[in-house]
Amino acid sequence: MIVKFDDGTPITLEQMLLAKEKRVANQLFAITHYQQPIISLCLVIPGAIKNSSGAHYLFNQAIQALHQCLSTNNITIVNEQHYHQITGFEAIISVACQTEQLKKFCIDIEDNHPLGRLWDIDVIDPTTQLSLSRAQFEQRPRQCLVCDDVAKICGRAKRHSLDEIFTAIQHKIIHYGK
Repeated sequence: MIVKFDDGTPITLEQMLLAKEKRVANQLFAITHYQQPIISLCLVIPGAIKNSSGAHYLFNQAIQALHQCLSTNNITIVNEQHYHQITGFEAIISVACQTEQLKKFCIDIEDNHPLGRLWDIDVIDPTTQLSLSRAQFEQRPRQCLVCDDVAKICGRAKRHSLDEIFTAIQHKIIHYGK
């Protein structure tokens, strides 16, 4: 299966920063309104095009994986909002679940689903209004899409070209589709 990541409109850094501010406001609204932990889903898409047919495919797969996990574990979705913008696809899902357990489920999805590395699934505690980190659960930082190093280190150092990264993403999608 070949999906495209170049069939969208490039965005600016300013648009991305404004989208992040809006995401935080949406998260705060969900926490305040529903008083439950939230899952905040974004995609790991490098480059200036964040809303493409490939990103849409990955978002739908992430939603399916989250719904399957929540259903399997009898976790009730209190509210779910999807945001499809030029800056990308996002979801904020309020659930009736203990925050730490929810984070463990989300780490499991990120680490074990064939496409999980392409998703950024944060869990935000309704009391502290802070995102739980992988380190709190003695989990290693996320691995680079291209090599075995820590993703943040490779990203900051710009060790891999966009072509290398998208080749790795396509590889994951192809193997998932088989």
